[in-house]
Amino acid sequence: MADINEVCDGDIGLIAPERAQKALRYRMTADKKRCIAGGLLLRRFLNGAVVYENEFGKPVADGVFFNLSHSGDHVILAVGDTDVGCDIERHRQVDPIRLGKVVFTGTELDLIAGSADRTGVFFDIWTKKEALLKCMGRGFHRAAKTVDVCADVFSEDGDRYMLKTVRIPDYTISVCAKNGEADFAIEAVSLNNVRRELTQ
Repeated sequence: MADINEVCDGDIGLIAPERAQKALRYRMTADKKRCIAGGLLLRRFLNGAVVYENEFGKPVADGVFFNLSHSGDHVILAVGDTDVGCDIERHRQVDPIRLGKVVFTGTELDLIAGSADRTGVFFDIWTKKEALLKCMGRGFHRAAKTVDVCADVFSEDGDRYMLKTVRIPDYTISVCAKNGEADFAIEAVSLNNVRRELTQ
C-alpha cells in the first residue's frame, strides 16, 4: 500500500510508457497521482513483467498474478501465486440500503440491515464483491448480484475463491484468491524508497 501524496513530478518517467500516457490523460491531479503510484508499484514488484489489459479492462501479466486498486490517498497492489483480486475503499457517507439495492443480493442486504454498523458492513461487502469479481477477471462487467459474498468463500464451476477483509482507519481493504488462501499482510511501501531503488 502506498500513499499517492509521495508522488513527484519526475515519477512519470519511471513507469511503463503506456501507463504514463494513461496518467497524462487524467485531468484531476489526484487521479494522475493514483495512476503513477500504481505504475511505480507495478514496476518495483512485478520484476519487469509486461502488463496489458484483458477484454474486461483488468491489468494482467504473463506468469504473474496481481491486482491494483486505489481510493482516496492510497493505492494497493496484491501479488500472489494464484489469481488475485483486491479492492480498497475510503469510507464516506452513503445510504447503505438504498445504494446496496443496486448491487447486493437479498442476503447481503439482510446482513447490512441487521448490523449496528451498517456503513462498515456495506464497505465490507462492497470491497469483497469487487475483489471477487476482479479475481474472476471480469470486474463489474458481470452483474454484481450474481455473486454473494456474505461468507469468506465463494464457489463456482469447481473453483473456490477465498476472501479476507481488513479495516484500517478510514478505509476497508478486501483481497480474493482463486483456489488458494486469501491471507495477507498490509505492507506500507514508501514511494520515496521505490523511487530510489528504480533510479539506482
